[in-house]
Amino acid sequence: MYLHYLLMVLSVFLFLHGFFPVTTPPADFKNEPPEYTSQAIANASLNPEVYASDIRRTVLIVIDALRLDFIDKMPLTSRLMTMNGCFNTIVVETPTVTLPRIKALTSGNVPQFVDLVFNLASTEVLQDSLIHSLAKIGRRIVFYGDDTWLKLFPNSFMRYEGTNSFFVRDFKEVDDNVTRNVYDELKRDDWDMMILHYLGLDHIGHVYGPFSTHVPDKLKEMDEIIYEVYWKLSLMNEKFLLVITGDHGMRDSGGHGGASYSETHVPLIVMGVKCDNGTLLQIDVPVNLAVLLDVNIPSTSIGQLRSNLLVSIPLQKYMLGLRYNTLLLLRKSALCKDQFELATQFHETYLTSFDKEHAFKAIDFYKNCSDSISKYLITSSVKQNLYSLIVSILSMYKVLLSLIRNSVTGSTAINFKEYILYIVIVSLQFTTIDPIFSAGFIVVLIILSILNSISFCKIIDTFGETDNILKLLIVITAVHPLTFLSSSFVEEEHQYWYFFSNFLMMYVVLSKVKGMKDFFIWFGLLSALRFLRTINSTGDKWASYPDFSDWLLKDDNYYYYQLFFVFGLGTITYCTSYLLKNSDKDKVSIRNGILLCVFLLKNMDYLNVLLGKLAWVLIFCHFILCNCPKVVSWVLISSLLLKPYNVYLISFCILASVSISKIFRDTTVITLCHVLLSNMLYFAQGHSNSLASVDVSVGYIGLSEHQPVLVIIQVLCHTYCFPVLCHFLVLSNKNMDRKKVWIVLFCNRLYVTMAVCIITVIFRHHLFIWSVFAPKLFIESICLLFLFIEFNIYFCFEHGKLLLPKYLLIFQ
Repeated sequence: MYLHYLLMVLSVFLFLHGFFPVTTPPADFKNEPPEYTSQAIANASLNPEVYASDIRRTVLIVIDALRLDFIDKMPLTSRLMTMNGCFNTIVVETPTVTLPRIKALTSGNVPQFVDLVFNLASTEVLQDSLIHSLAKIGRRIVFYGDDTWLKLFPNSFMRYEGTNSFFVRDFKEVDDNVTRNVYDELKRDDWDMMILHYLGLDHIGHVYGPFSTHVPDKLKEMDEIIYEVYWKLSLMNEKFLLVITGDHGMRDSGGHGGASYSETHVPLIVMGVKCDNGTLLQIDVPVNLAVLLDVNIPSTSIGQLRSNLLVSIPLQKYMLGLRYNTLLLLRKSALCKDQFELATQFHETYLTSFDKEHAFKAIDFYKNCSDSISKYLITSSVKQNLYSLIVSILSMYKVLLSLIRNSVTGSTAINFKEYILYIVIVSLQFTTIDPIFSAGFIVVLIILSILNSISFCKIIDTFGETDNILKLLIVITAVHPLTFLSSSFVEEEHQYWYFFSNFLMMYVVLSKVKGMKDFFIWFGLLSALRFLRTINSTGDKWASYPDFSDWLLKDDNYYYYQLFFVFGLGTITYCTSYLLKNSDKDKVSIRNGILLCVFLLKNMDYLNVLLGKLAWVLIFCHFILCNCPKVVSWVLISSLLLKPYNVYLISFCILASVSISKIFRDTTVITLCHVLLSNMLYFAQGHSNSLASVDVSVGYIGLSEHQPVLVIIQVLCHTYCFPVLCHFLVLSNKNMDRKKVWIVLFCNRLYVTMAVCIITVIFRHHLFIWSVFAPKLFIESICLLFLFIEFNIYFCFEHGKLLLPKYLLIFQ
């Protein structure tokens, strides 16, 4: 059986590799201004009065998660902008998280979707950017703020201090550490550029959302800092450039990472130079700053020059900048070489005749050419390997048929040679091979798929012999991924699981429940289900709606918040007592100590590190020394990681699981019921198919410094805590065929992942591919891989050694 799972994981990795390729930048970056074939243009470029910049000081202020509408709440900045500046709207590409946005803001290139993972690790070094161009000619740069910049640009700053906050409620200190350095730097005259990156607003968004009472105070603080910086620069009697922007926005429900308007549209305020209001892409910022500051355009840039930002520069300099940027773009694609030649002719004519009509014609040709190439490079920035995608889908199909066959027949026999062939073909696709060989592999896999399908059809006849409840669950499971053909169903998937959770419970009440006691239990579960839907608003259209958690988080409702949290912990105490059954007092004492730590941790942020570490130590002691059930340990881990208002969901999950196990006896039925329950609770927790719903802040519980592996582990455990909890609850039932449980779980997860892969390939040129379908693919793939890790860890602990059990050897 293990060979099935291995091929499955390889296939998923192959699809991700083919759909989200990691681009390798060239080793030698040539971002020097190109040689001029025209002597007239060359002479103009050498004229210091034409091309040299007169800007002596530049300050770039990046306010993390600065939404477009937040500027209305910054009166001082708005007044300065009206006096001596302009307001621009920046359109940001997905994913809207810090690392890829800084890369776009400095390199002028569209980061890959896989940069979302790198954002958690924060270990990448950027090869070429506006910062490199400034450093190359000796411009002195100072930096204060988010230490992501220090990892992207090591050894690039004359003075610096990085900040990162591991306390999610740190809204002030993290910004005060930046501001105190600003006042010192404004007294010095030995720097040319200062970069500031403030994090406080982003932290508020993660905890309370954009409509919190903390937001106006933070915006007022930022407003006063911008005002102070502006007037200090004005008093220096030197021409300066002050740029204020956000790396990304903030969704209405808080957080970011998705593709909503409020996440992908941020302000760009420019002060100190003459400019006009307008709209541009985030990748356009570095190329325009490069021309304003008279430095090399980053070789990776695919952005365009925007005339509204360059009003202050002479016409000849603007034309030279257009020509320079167009030539760099032509190195990446010779899409409009004829237009460039025409632009060159008009450019030369203007320099000899100074007839502005020729200048405007040259500008039009330069702009049209650069616009065409830029749009082409943006749309083709991610090139999928269709051969790899097809091979991976056919391999998933093979595994799915085998798992279903084994589930129905109970047989564990496999065709070893056939599986080795699949693994070899899939592995070869990770390398660079001739397309002819890839096409040949696809033909072979298609033939094998047809043969496997024919033999599989015989099993379908047994479907009519199954129970009604099993038929219902199979239909619910089979129809689910087909709804993803509509992007709206992807965005609002929670509605599907809420509806069928209610439907299944009503079916049980009407057809299975007989005694009054069971009736009241199931009626209570139905009532609780209706309530838990109100705790977190989720989805795309409903996420910004007020919910019960918003009400609890209001300052006026603090005591209700604590009361609800204590009630949730109390129900967990009751449920874990039921799971522990007749345990000794030591187990109960350690459990109570862990829950006390959790309560204190959620209320004493300044002891986050100490209490977080203590809680983790107690959980490990409870698991190892007390030899308690795995499900109890996972309940305690979930209590530690979940938001206080979500701990109530744990008790609901346990009570629902116990009730399901009392009503049904069939392993497949109980497992599919738990799959439905886990999916419903995943969304009830506040998740959606937007990456913005992933809570990164939980990754820092108990940590005093950034440790990428531990951060990622805690984030994944928080994200998938209810699927794992449901799996443990099924596996803890001694009446279950555990081997069959795992087969059903993998069948379900692989079927959904395969369907999402097929739909993603079909819609790979769809308008919403990167905002809707790609995040869904990413989420489902991680979920399947997490299930595989869970499977391995489970059996490692189950058998007391880091070896697979004998009956799972690949030769079976």
